[in-house]
Amino acid sequence: MKKDAVIALIAIALTAGICYGLALIKLDLKPTVSRPFTTAAVGEQVSGHVIMRINGEPVTEEEFEAAYAQLPEDMQRQLSSPQGKTAFAEQFVRYKLLEQEARRLGVDRDPKVAGAISADRTSILATAAAQKLVKTPTDQAVRDYYAGNKGSFDSLQVAHILVAYAGGMAPPRQGAAPSEAEAMAKAKAIVKQLRAGANFAQAALQASDDIATAQQGGELGTFGRGTLPPELEQRVFAMKEGEIGDPMPSRFGIHIFRVGKRGTQSIEQVRPAIARRVQQQNTLDRIEILRKQAKVDFDPKFFPDKGPRPTKKSS
Repeated sequence: MKKDAVIALIAIALTAGICYGLALIKLDLKPTVSRPFTTAAVGEQVSGHVIMRINGEPVTEEEFEAAYAQLPEDMQRQLSSPQGKTAFAEQFVRYKLLEQEARRLGVDRDPKVAGAISADRTSILATAAAQKLVKTPTDQAVRDYYAGNKGSFDSLQVAHILVAYAGGMAPPRQGAAPSEAEAMAKAKAIVKQLRAGANFAQAALQASDDIATAQQGGELGTFGRGTLPPELEQRVFAMKEGEIGDPMPSRFGIHIFRVGKRGTQSIEQVRPAIARRVQQQNTLDRIEILRKQAKVDFDPKFFPDKGPRPTKKSS
């Protein structure tokens, strides 16, 4: 029963993907008389370990694993057993049969399909080339970046009280959610009490609609830059230690923030993030060098702003 359910889930996912893709492309193809499929690929040299043949056409382990890796992570876990991979293989066979049928019908020569295939090929090869062109940053490069950008690694302890409103992502703890205006008025009243000396942890326990933090006095933990929602981060990082901010609306609700101790994240805490930033910047720099060296001819009818500019006539 479990195996049947897994196969059914895969079939639904693959069929939905095919239908969605065809709906986007909206091909206008003339019907073609069906003939048995033949392929010139049979017998040719194949790079990789062949694990199956479909109408004589080889499928390598690398192709199969690449298709498997495109599945959602939860589905990959469900199909991680030998039986699961066999179930996926059966659906992959059907996908490959559709690919063969597409070539037989000449779908791959349709300009829209050929363009989509070319765009996918460009994306895959460009990503692989970038990984080969730019090596992992050295430890010294990471340290240099950290030393020159310490302001980017500020951290601060944050606590909040959340007031839910109708239409926000956070549900109220009790009853129906008030309107955003009503929630804002409630938040302003709480802020007034806090600034008059009310205990923040007690207020969070009684009033916060964030049930995950209300029991901990509203404590959210320590945050570095880039971890808070964009609509909140700049305002929260501008607050002083111990400050209780004005109510701040977000997609979740109305927040009342209290900022605790400020600090700087250690290099060990941010080393992976720095390595990614440095590698991305090195990649962009290398790409710009390639762009400056490249000869590119634009079609002036398609890109009118790239065409020759008219010269002013002298009077």
